[in-house]
Amino acid sequence: MRDFVFMIDVNGDMDPEYAREHDIKIMPQYYHFNDGVIYGDEMQMPIEGFFARLKSGDRAYSMGCNPDRVHGIMEKALQQDKDIIVLMASSECSGSYNTVRIEAEALMEEYEGSRIHVIDTFLECVPIALLTMKGVELKEEGKSFDEIVDILEKKKSKFNILFVVDDLSCLVRGGRLSPISGMVGSVLNIKPVLTFVGGKIEPLMKCRGKKAAKAAITEMLKEKKLDKKYFAGGHTVNYDEAHEYAENLAKELGVENMGTYEINPTIGAHTGGGAFGIAYCEADD
Repeated sequence: MRDFVFMIDVNGDMDPEYAREHDIKIMPQYYHFNDGVIYGDEMQMPIEGFFARLKSGDRAYSMGCNPDRVHGIMEKALQQDKDIIVLMASSECSGSYNTVRIEAEALMEEYEGSRIHVIDTFLECVPIALLTMKGVELKEEGKSFDEIVDILEKKKSKFNILFVVDDLSCLVRGGRLSPISGMVGSVLNIKPVLTFVGGKIEPLMKCRGKKAAKAAITEMLKEKKLDKKYFAGGHTVNYDEAHEYAENLAKELGVENMGTYEINPTIGAHTGGGAFGIAYCEADD
């Protein structure tokens, strides 16, 4: 039986150290400002500098995967006689899933007998990292390629995130919030709680201030039957607040906090700095 490896969309926000430890390759996506300089792979912008530019009023634009780069990353694994499971961000939010799927189909024709399964997670951010960790653990338990694919495809709908955007201006500039709503929300200190529904970002409620938003997330999670293992925080240049909230909430809910992860700039371009959230998995029925 051929060995296989995992690959993950950079928007899955996986800890780079965990990825290196488990030989998980990260599919890069890209972003730029109006100056035309493209970041996201070989060229990286310091994360603090990225969000400082957003705060100053610069608009960032996110881009998808480069087909040639994707082809090369997957081909290297196939040349080592390894099959591939790729976990990609929602096809409802990005065209990168289709880019990777097309390249995978071409490679499987070129490398007869190879297998590449590309999962459309219908998610973004930290939940994808948690789902990938689930796959790694299943492999360590001795599960086969087919068994893991089947479990992850069925399990992906159990993963999600509840997150709060601090700076509404990025949602306005990106066309996800009207200028009037953004202005009123800023004046009233409105903090929308967002989640993923059918692969798209959807608002659940609007709260007056972070304290109310955190209380709302806490109550929503208390109403869910959670898998005690897959739980983590996420943030955009807001580690201390996100980590403290995730740690305290994990204790209150009786779950294990797997860490607090930095949200990638290609998503941060739409959320702005100061965002925080809780990624979780609902337990099986």
